[in-house]
Amino acid sequence: MSWHLPWTAHLGLRGPDAPLFRHSARSADPFDQIDFIADLGFAGVQDNYAALRPADEQARVAGHAARRGLKLASFVHDPLGWNLPRWSADDAEGRAALMKELAHSLATAERIGGGTVICVAGFDRARTREAQLAAMVDNLRRAGDAAGRAGVALCVEMTSPSWLPDMLVTRIADAEAVVRQAAHPAVRLMFDAGHIAMNGDDPLAVFGRVADLIGGVQVADMPEGEGPGRIDVGGGTTNWVPLLRAIRAAGYAGLFEVEHEAEGEGRAGEARLIERLRAVDAAVAGE
Repeated sequence: MSWHLPWTAHLGLRGPDAPLFRHSARSADPFDQIDFIADLGFAGVQDNYAALRPADEQARVAGHAARRGLKLASFVHDPLGWNLPRWSADDAEGRAALMKELAHSLATAERIGGGTVICVAGFDRARTREAQLAAMVDNLRRAGDAAGRAGVALCVEMTSPSWLPDMLVTRIADAEAVVRQAAHPAVRLMFDAGHIAMNGDDPLAVFGRVADLIGGVQVADMPEGEGPGRIDVGGGTTNWVPLLRAIRAAGYAGLFEVEHEAEGEGRAGEARLIERLRAVDAAVAGE
């Protein structure tokens, strides 16, 4: 059965050794994962930790994905320092280090054929949030020139403090402001519906405000009550059909990145994830 929306699966969120379908595929090896994802009919694969792989492995993983007809989705900039206040550096040494790491991310993007780099930043307790956000705007504007030449989008992602504490961009309003103030075509917004909902905001209402900034879309559902967030799409409280229809109607033609772990245990949990996603996908298409 084919899919109506171009979904992706990840090769690991919390770490590179815990891919989405680690129980259903032959193994957690990225090549086995890619085979399973392709056989499932997904459109892409998200290799969050691509920048940590040796250059030759980056090329081999991307090459296998391409042979199986999968596009490369987003990956994390500076995966060893993603939670440090590097994007908000306001001194020459810090900015030079940032640009050096950016060069590595852009080289990774070129090798794997990926066009979206996720940008998050840790919070520096010694400085005000306002000063750090302003510095992040300046740094993204500078970085945008290099990213633009490489054909890469730098996507600013807000993260809910209930999921990831001590981060700089913790509200969608701040992420929106950073992207708008950077005012650079290579600086975009990663629309993570899970983090938005986790903060108590309505993803559909938020999308209407930021649709012109979107560089990528990530999906995860929110459970009822006080349970931990980021569960199977279709298993929680988010009203996916109008949201996904609105995203497509706005002209978004990119991938929809499934950015959560299976809610259930083992192979059965992963099968349930797929079943729920199929139901949402069919409902969006009006089936």
